[in-house]
Amino acid sequence: MFFSLIVPTLGRVEELRALLLSLTRQSVTTFEVIIVDQNGDDRLLPVLGDFTDRLNITHLRSPVRRCNHARNLGASRAIGDILTFPDDDCVYMDNVLKTVDDLFHGDRNPDFITGSVVTLEGQTGRAGRWHPYETTIDSHNVWTCLIEFNFFMRRSAFTSAGGFDESVGPGTPFGSAEGQDLALRLLKKGFTGLYVPMLKIMHPDKPVTLNIARAYSYGAGMGYVMRRNHLDIRTVGTFLLRSIGGSLVYLLKGNFPLSRYYFLTFLGRLNGYRSVRRGVLTAAPVTG
Repeated sequence: MFFSLIVPTLGRVEELRALLLSLTRQSVTTFEVIIVDQNGDDRLLPVLGDFTDRLNITHLRSPVRRCNHARNLGASRAIGDILTFPDDDCVYMDNVLKTVDDLFHGDRNPDFITGSVVTLEGQTGRAGRWHPYETTIDSHNVWTCLIEFNFFMRRSAFTSAGGFDESVGPGTPFGSAEGQDLALRLLKKGFTGLYVPMLKIMHPDKPVTLNIARAYSYGAGMGYVMRRNHLDIRTVGTFLLRSIGGSLVYLLKGNFPLSRYYFLTFLGRLNGYRSVRRGVLTAAPVTG
C-alpha cells in the first residue's frame, strides 16, 4: 500500500525534524509526506531542505491556523491508499508503517486502524487512558482506542465520511475529539475500525500546567462530539463521572493541580454537551 502522511504544523521546528528523521528509518518506504505549514514565515525551509533527498515531501502553505482545515487541505492533495495525520511533535518507531500495512492486508480487512501512545522516554502514560486489548472499535470504546496522530484510514472511507469537521479540534472552542467525531461518522456509514494496542507512536507527555490550560476546551470537544453523534447515556455518563471522580480523588490526595485539571475537564464535557442545543459554548471559568 501507498501511505500519505499529512502533517499540520505550526510553531515547531526541531520537533518536526525529529519526526522526519524517524520517517527515514521506516522499513516500508512507499509513502509521501505532506507538510501543511501554518507558519507565517520560512522557518521550515531549512528543515525540509535537509530531507528532500531522503523523503517524498510536498510542502503546502495555509494561512488558516486551524488543525482540521490543514488536515483536510493535505488530504485533498494526497495520492495514498491510506491516509494518516501525524502530529508535528510525534516520533514513529521503525516498524509503524510495516505493522499497519500488515494489518490492512490481514483477514479482518478493516477500513481504519488505531493504536496507542508511548512517551518519548518509552513510558505508557496515564493509566486507564488506553484500552488494554485489541478490539473492534465501537461508539463506547472509541474514547479509549483512538488519538488523531495514530489513526490510519482508507482514503475511500475518509472521503465518504467528508473528512475532518473543521468546527471542532485545535484552533476552535471545542479543542479535542475530532478524531472520535470522524470515527463515529465512519461507523455510522458502515465502515469498520480495529484498535491494536501494540501499534504505538511516540509523543511527548505534556506537563500538568499545559494540560490545565487546555482542559476545559478539550473537555468541551468531547461533550460536543458525544451529543452531536447521539451517543447513549451510558457512554456520556461514564466519562462525566470519570472526570468529576478524578477531581475528587486528587483533591483528597492533596494534588490540587490534577484535581483542578479533572474539574475543568468535567465542566468542559458538561458544557460542550449542552452547547449543541444552546448553539454556544459557555466560557471557561476563571480560576486562580
